[in-house]
Amino acid sequence: MDQEKHIARSNLPKGIASKNPIPMRLSVDERKQLEAIAVKESRSISAMARLIFLTGLKYFSEQEKK
Repeated sequence: MDQEKHIARSNLPKGIASKNPIPMRLSVDERKQLEAIAVKESRSISAMARLIFLTGLKYFSEQEKK
């Protein structure tokens, strides 16, 4: 019996580079807070960190324009 050939899938959204990830250092308390939010939102820790980053980036860009 032959095994089916599986297509490798990524959990990253389309268009997101999988090379050169950016490590982010968090304090123990910040990490716990991030983990709690991720659980509440049913997301992975990295997906939650990215979402929070994107929200902050949008806010930062808006503040820069003022």
